[in-house]
Amino acid sequence: MKKPKLSKEALEAYKALLKLSEEEQQLVFRKVSQPEPAETVQEQPKEKGNCPHCGSSHVSRYGKTSLGYQRFICVDCSKTFAEKGRPVWIGSHFPKKIWIEYIRLMNMGATLKDLAEALDINVTTAFYWRHKILTALKDGKSDAVLEEHTQADETFTYLNTKGNKNASNNLHRYEPTSRDSDYKSVRKSGHRHGRGSCSSTRGLNQGFVCTPLAIGGNEICWGRPSNMGAPSSDDLDSVYTGHLGETVILITDASRAAGKYAQDKELPIIQLKSETESRQGKYNLQKVNKLHSAFKQDLARFNGVSTKYLENYANMTIFKQETPSISGIARATLLVEKLSNVPRVARWKDLRGTDYPPFVYEVLDKDEPSKNEVST
Repeated sequence: MKKPKLSKEALEAYKALLKLSEEEQQLVFRKVSQPEPAETVQEQPKEKGNCPHCGSSHVSRYGKTSLGYQRFICVDCSKTFAEKGRPVWIGSHFPKKIWIEYIRLMNMGATLKDLAEALDINVTTAFYWRHKILTALKDGKSDAVLEEHTQADETFTYLNTKGNKNASNNLHRYEPTSRDSDYKSVRKSGHRHGRGSCSSTRGLNQGFVCTPLAIGGNEICWGRPSNMGAPSSDDLDSVYTGHLGETVILITDASRAAGKYAQDKELPIIQLKSETESRQGKYNLQKVNKLHSAFKQDLARFNGVSTKYLENYANMTIFKQETPSISGIARATLLVEKLSNVPRVARWKDLRGTDYPPFVYEVLDKDEPSKNEVST
């Protein structure tokens, strides 16, 4: 093994040390051997904010939680609340390092079984952790605003009732019950269609879940499931309201719903009337089509996703779309940073009680499928 060589700076320091007296050398050695005192960083006081229960600004500090997070009490309604920012792993029985490893493996596309085996946790725990993370990502996108030339289009997936009639029992409800499968209560045809593999009729109909997605000129993405079948202008309004900035110019296909939505909201719009126009030229839909493809690929990787969780997985795809051209390690690090300060941490009982979106049940109340058509 080669002996390490001293650098030029180290040799000069060594020669200068030899010129010192014995007492001065001892003082230098003593000084170097002592650890430097840690810098004292003065913590910024936590912002009190308004009471989330009554909206009052008359609040006071009220101690801290067992994990060290500041709590507040409202003087007007006497209810307590904690500070807004908190990590997604708060309240977990597992240490932070296990969560960070989970996030890293999840970002690499590990399955629930792989995660459970690698981290020595239950598959049910791995399932709920995934959805605590995805819910935090969804909540973190609630203030997304798209600007400039914004490509917007819809993608369609089959109504998926992935799981079986014993799914609640499998997810540790602790009270075994016998109930009908989900497809009998949410699919109008009443047919099983294993994991949403097909629709009851041909063509675009109310057996499909519509998910409008958009990507702005500022590279911010937004979208979520809105309805069954072809969307109306009201369906698009329910998705895009509050997320389109003042400088936005919509770029869509020839959909009548998109044209009516832009007309109602007095938004500038460029509608591409052919498949060729949407793929080339100054204005096109290439970015949003790429987002659609990534969304479909993510769903296929999980062997299908239940419609009740579709919005969560859409936000996972959006997060990856907004962080292009970086390594998996860098993306995992960025994800850990985002999850270290989230506005709301989903509770287990909320995740267990996740239901299908209301628009799924609205289809059951209609006698005939919608006859609206949309260009795809």
